[in-house]
Amino acid sequence: MTTEDADRASDPYETWRQLYEANERAWTSALEQAMNSPEFNESSGKMLETMLAAQKSVRDNMRTYLETMNVPTREDIARLGELVVGLEEKIDQVVDRLDTIEDAIRAVPAGATGPAGPKGSAGRTGPVRIARARRPGGRRTRQASRARRRRRPS
Repeated sequence: MTTEDADRASDPYETWRQLYEANERAWTSALEQAMNSPEFNESSGKMLETMLAAQKSVRDNMRTYLETMNVPTREDIARLGELVVGLEEKIDQVVDRLDTIEDAIRAVPAGATGPAGPKGSAGRTGPVRIARARRPGGRRTRQASRARRRRRPS
């Protein structure tokens, strides 16, 4: 026996390490056999289905409870957010169209005659001004304020 073997034999940590490795090998092979069996796969699938069914039940019960308490659910808030985004997009499209019309009207010379006569369709000389949307209380909307700033001469 060499001194290195004697040191290993007297080292308690070496004994624990060997015991741990032997134990790990035994458990690893046993668990691999168990997890590769069709019975384990079947029971694992059933457990997953049961947990998903329980989660769905809790979600449905919570939705019913919130509706009873007249509190919006996550789906209600998400749907409302989608509606707001859709409205904002439509408003932006309308503003863009109105800006295009306004630019086209401004491009016409001031004294030009057209189907409405020499004064334009609004009965005024010069370009026709399109009314901008206002909030309650007379304040302009953000888009109207932005368009007004664009029209100001620099």
